Amino acid sequence: VPFLSPVAIPKAVFVRHGETVANATGRYSSATLNTFTEKGRSQVAALTARLRAEGPFETILVSPSERCLRTVAPYLRATGRKAIVWPLLYECCVGRLPERGAPFAFGGKVTVPADIAGLFTVPAGARLPAPRGKAQEKGQLDASLAEWRARYASRPGRVLVVGHSGHGGKFLRALTGRWIQVKNATEIAIVPGTVGK
Repeated sequence: VPFLSPVAIPKAVFVRHGETVANATGRYSSATLNTFTEKGRSQVAALTARLRAEGPFETILVSPSERCLRTVAPYLRATGRKAIVWPLLYECCVGRLPERGAPFAFGGKVTVPADIAGLFTVPAGARLPAPRGKAQEKGQLDASLAEWRARYASRPGRVLVVGHSGHGGKFLRALTGRWIQVKNATEIAIVPGTVGK
């Protein structure tokens, strides 16, 4: 059952990627991080149907990680839309972060798997954030919040954001003022609160 009622469709929605083998087993490797479980594939299919039923999104932002790209790809195919790959959504920030952030560097170039590349727009020169340590992770989180407020929060039309649990939970906390459990492939309304302003 979708959490959204037809009379209360939010302007901005956050979704975590579908369940991966790493999520299900707790074993994190290059082979498990971006491979959906059977449950994850079912979640993505159900999410696609719900998002289509809830109405169109004017802007779709997605983390550059393959699990996020593949979570939203079926929706993009079904609706003829393209999503913007937003590197600052890349997973980070698991665990407690310090109050102050620090400058962080960018690493490898953002790439999209060839079979879904046509569904995404990758900003020129986009690279993956590569924070080292908690202060730099806080810096990445702060940068994503600043860019959200400056470029995306006030855009016309609805906005869909597809990301992760660690970064996503703290991103939502800063925007809504409350801690929200970030479940796989479940829509969360981004309703502005009082924290992080």
